[in-house]
Amino acid sequence: MPEPGWTLCAPCPHCFFHAWQRIDGGGLCWEAEWECDQCEFGGPRDACNTDGGWGPAPHGVRAAVVAAEGTVLLRVEGSGGAALTVFRDALGMTIPQVLAAVRDGYRATPVEARYLTQRLRAAGFGARTQ
Repeated sequence: MPEPGWTLCAPCPHCFFHAWQRIDGGGLCWEAEWECDQCEFGGPRDACNTDGGWGPAPHGVRAAVVAAEGTVLLRVEGSGGAALTVFRDALGMTIPQVLAAVRDGYRATPVEARYLTQRLRAAGFGARTQ
């Protein structure tokens, strides 16, 4: 139970939002949390300050990862339906997004790039980052 005057889901102006992605057990996953050294939000008692899941990160989480780590341009070497399927299955992209990613390259986070490269290679495609 929160202490009087404590709001678990409304951090103070000094709180920091951290987000990251990783590959775990062959799957893409993401995590995010709030933390503060002034109001102590993010301490062990705060259950609602963390979130996570499998697959593509929600927009705000991905935006935080991009801000912290940047992106790389992932290019697929070759073309074909299997490459399209990799992008669609891994990131939940629409067909127009998948076509553009395979044709023009995809601005991936470093973890997304590693994950997609592994999956593309397993499907018989080369991939490189720039």
